[in-house]
Amino acid sequence: MLALRRALLALLAVGVVFAGLDVAITLVSRHEPHKVETAVFGVVIGLSFVGVGISAWWRRPLNRFGLLMTLVGFAWFLAGLAESNSAGLFTVGRYLEPLYIVVAVHMVLTFPTGRLETTAQRAVVAAGYLTVLFVRLPFFLLGGDITGDLSGVRPGDAFAVIDAADLASVFEVVAGAVGVVCLVAAVVLVLRKLRDATMPQRRQQAPMVVTSLALIAFVLLAELLDAGGAHRAAEVARAGALGFFAILPYAFLAGLLRSRYSRAGAVGELIERLNDPDRTVELRDALAEALGDPTLQLLFWRPSAGQYVTAEGRPVELPGPGSGRAVAEVRAPRAGGGAYRSDDEGALVGAIVHDEHLVDEPELVRMVAGSAGLALDNERLQAELRARVQELQQSRARLLEISTFERRRLERDLHDGAQQRLVALSLQLGLAERKLRDDPAVAGRLLVAAREELATALEELRELARGIHPAILTDRGLGPAVQALAERAPLPVDIAVMPQERLPPPVEAAAYFVVAESLTNVVKYAQADHATVSVAQDNGFAVVEIRDDGIGGANPGAGTGLRGLADRLAALDGRLDVHSPPGQGTVVRAELPCA
Repeated sequence: MLALRRALLALLAVGVVFAGLDVAITLVSRHEPHKVETAVFGVVIGLSFVGVGISAWWRRPLNRFGLLMTLVGFAWFLAGLAESNSAGLFTVGRYLEPLYIVVAVHMVLTFPTGRLETTAQRAVVAAGYLTVLFVRLPFFLLGGDITGDLSGVRPGDAFAVIDAADLASVFEVVAGAVGVVCLVAAVVLVLRKLRDATMPQRRQQAPMVVTSLALIAFVLLAELLDAGGAHRAAEVARAGALGFFAILPYAFLAGLLRSRYSRAGAVGELIERLNDPDRTVELRDALAEALGDPTLQLLFWRPSAGQYVTAEGRPVELPGPGSGRAVAEVRAPRAGGGAYRSDDEGALVGAIVHDEHLVDEPELVRMVAGSAGLALDNERLQAELRARVQELQQSRARLLEISTFERRRLERDLHDGAQQRLVALSLQLGLAERKLRDDPAVAGRLLVAAREELATALEELRELARGIHPAILTDRGLGPAVQALAERAPLPVDIAVMPQERLPPPVEAAAYFVVAESLTNVVKYAQADHATVSVAQDNGFAVVEIRDDGIGGANPGAGTGLRGLADRLAALDGRLDVHSPPGQGTVVRAELPCA
């Protein structure tokens, strides 16, 4: 940035040198009847473009508009070479004389971004440059009359190769016709761009656009009058075009000033409407009107879920590059009061999604966002409530589905496992009863087998009961229950932290199953050598964390286990996060309110 500013200062110095040279050339000219007036007028116009252009370039280095305005000023100084007594400089000045008009049209078509945005714009600008630099060149090479109605000693055509004035005039007519077409097309494109602009853009662009249209119209009129033989009227039209050309950089400054006052008015009106106790207008509508963007959208930040939601509570992603939309974050006021600013170091409360063209007015967006910050924070609470209601409804629906599935699984496990063993046990006891008198030895073996079958059935029932709700969790609490899970795991599991006091039963149950499911996943999928479990209390929350040193790459949405845990936690107003970069292990973190 420092190097660019030094370069801009050097460029300004070069512009001053060019201005001085033009003054010197004009004051000694032998064919300029109004030397002083032309010298002063030429310097003022050229330095106005160079100065304002460099100022805009300094202010916004990535915007090319300042560069183009600076180029207009230098092209104007090149046209001033036509005042020279030297045939070479005079011819160069005459040859490049229309160039400043082409660069000015280029600048107007790219306002305010400095970039040609459509194929039509690029075609018009390219045709203008080609006409000035190539279509007109044969007119000079063929010895066309480049002196016009100059008085005094007229320099010659330094470019002339042969004397074919009649043929040269053909190229002059063609160049004039192409120029007229380009000017008409430029007027259409400027009007179309103004039509598609938003209200804030029109406020800023109006002085520049009106002045530009007047300039192009007078240049067009001068060309048409000249072609029709009305040379005196054409000179008057050229004088009018020159007047509008002279005020073009000041029209740009007027647009900036007008935009600044418009921003202040829009923000003032917004504050007044938002502070009205009888306010009926929606916040989104008020912001859309202040920014002049009817497509504006408000998003609200949910810290508990780490995502943006709409006013209806639906999760939403921020628009990406190339979407035509831009995002302005809004943060809550800092503790201790003071003026609100959207870039304060407060908590994020939401975002304003607006048309990307508003990035050209960052001050307006920033002031509007800041003024609406408190109202946005209030509406964020309502959006948060709606989002929680939706999540709760979805979680309950999924829990119902999961509970139905688990009940059927339990029925199937009981039917296929303990129930079959108990049936077999009943048959063995009946057979033993019949053999008890006839063959006591066989009866004894049957009773031993029945006892073993009964032990197996009891163990299976204990495993089923442990999956539903382990008795150790109810009797001794979360610490011993997690310790039991760690001891049964086929890999080393360290217990880092455990709460010293009992947690509410629903919280203990949810934390236990988070640990159980996570360790099961570690054993099945992680290919880990070690795992660590911790359950800590932090600011009214129970924070459960399971870490492993496995292969990572876990996808929380791929299986039903973690989804079921997330639903269980959501029913308790909790949250589940899974961080599992490939090759770096997995961290499962759950937060549960203990209140």
